[in-house]
Amino acid sequence: MDNRLLLFIGLLVLLATALVQAQDEPADAVQASGDVAVADEAAEPNANPDDKAAVPADARSQRASVVTGQGTMALLQQWPQSAVWLEVDGADGTPNSVLSLVFTPLKNAATTGVVVLADEGHNAGEGFVTALAGGLADRGLTALTLGLRAPTGGLKQVMERELPLPEASPAVPAAEEGQVPQPVGAQAAGASSNANSSANPDPLLIDVVAGTELSEAELQYRQEVAAQLRAAIGYLKREGYQQVVLVGVGRGANFATALPELAESAGLVWLLPRFYPRDLKELAERFTETPRLRVLDVQAVRGNRAQSAMQRTTVMNQVEVAHYQRQRVAVQEPVQARQGDALASRLEAWIKADSKPAMD
Repeated sequence: MDNRLLLFIGLLVLLATALVQAQDEPADAVQASGDVAVADEAAEPNANPDDKAAVPADARSQRASVVTGQGTMALLQQWPQSAVWLEVDGADGTPNSVLSLVFTPLKNAATTGVVVLADEGHNAGEGFVTALAGGLADRGLTALTLGLRAPTGGLKQVMERELPLPEASPAVPAAEEGQVPQPVGAQAAGASSNANSSANPDPLLIDVVAGTELSEAELQYRQEVAAQLRAAIGYLKREGYQQVVLVGVGRGANFATALPELAESAGLVWLLPRFYPRDLKELAERFTETPRLRVLDVQAVRGNRAQSAMQRTTVMNQVEVAHYQRQRVAVQEPVQARQGDALASRLEAWIKADSKPAMD
């Protein structure tokens, strides 16, 4: 009896030991598994370096895009066959890229290229600009469109500000000193602007208060646009177009006119131009340097810029620009895409004309 009891107690002890070991093993396994996981995690950065180290950062394509308007990616999707990136040096020397659209004739190869600079705030695919470019291509001309980034709020005010008249004796009117006639109310507007600026001075106005110096911001902005125009002209010439005509739409006329290489172009077109006061004042000097340049001034019959158009025409006649022509067209402003083809027809006739058309 005692032997059986002892045997039974022994079996109970063995069973209890087995149960204790079974309970301890999962904990050990979990701990071991955790140790392996930590070890693997620590080794992972060096264990699989293929993802990031295979392509060095300095070997990747670095394209700093200069956005000339809104919707650059949309333009690439809408005009995949026309999109061309132009390489441009930034103000700090950094290479940038600018998106342009190129429209070429479908039938015969063109010999003349046309650079169309859009109005401010519009990109290369703006409705009127592409309609104009497409109309030129239909007529045997290759057209390259560029957008024009709008200046920032403060800079825009500076560039649109009326320049003060030069100091002169009260007995001698400014007009008798060969000055370009100022728009009506310019002096009053300037006085009002000076009064406001004295109360709340704008740092951007400091350099231009005398009307002689460009602010740093305006200088960089103008250089940016000029660099894009040079890149566009260079692209067309590399493509074999011996003659390149510049077209400035709206505010774009300022920058096309101010381009130092303007004399090398085959012609300049102002399409419903809106000149800044500074640029309008410098027209006479600008065309004294290039009196043989062909210039087409397309003006709206109706609108609130009739005085500016008359002033511009007077200046061009005084300078005696040999091939200046004014054409007045019945279009509404801002110009619409549906008017692009009709204006393209006018431009094509003027570009291909062998002789100077008569003034209207």
